Amino acid sequence: MSNVTTLSAIEPIALIFKLNNNMVDRSLEGISDEEFWQVAPGGGNPLGWLLGHVAHTRGQILTQIGHPHDSGLGPLFARGAALRDRSEYPSRTAVENAWKESRSRMRDGFASITPERLAGPPPAGSKLPGADTLAGYLAFLAFHESYHVGQMGYVRRRLGHAGIAG
Repeated sequence: MSNVTTLSAIEPIALIFKLNNNMVDRSLEGISDEEFWQVAPGGGNPLGWLLGHVAHTRGQILTQIGHPHDSGLGPLFARGAALRDRSEYPSRTAVENAWKESRSRMRDGFASITPERLAGPPPAGSKLPGADTLAGYLAFLAFHESYHVGQMGYVRRRLGHAGIAG
C-alpha cells in the first residue's frame, strides 16, 4: 500500500484517523481524573464524553465496514446524548481502553477494504453530506472525528493546559 502508484482512497482517510490517535494522546497528557470529566468554563462536553463519543463512533464505523465491534460504551456517548451526572458514566479507564482498542481494530478493518468496495455505495440508510460511496462515508466520519478531536484540544486549553499542536 505504500507504493504511490497503488495509492487507494482508504490511505488518506486512514491517515486522518491515525493523526487523530496522536492528537487524542496529546489531549489527555497531564489531565487529572477530575479534569477528564470537568465541563470547561463556558460549557460544552468534557474530555471524557468526547473521548467516549469518538470511541463509540469508531465501533459503529467498524460495524459498517464488516468488522462488528461494540465499544461497550453504549448510548451514553451516542450522537445527541444529553450530558449526565459523572456517576452514570463508565470509569476513565474503561473509556480510555475502548479508545485504545479501536485503534488496532480500525487499522485492521481499513486494511481489508478493497478499492472496489470503497467505490461502492455507503452503508444502507446513511445520509451523510457528500457520502455517495463508502469512501465518501468514511471521509465524512474522519472529518466528524477530527471535529471532536479539535474540541478536545480546546477543552484542554480551557482547563489551563498547554495546546496539543503548533
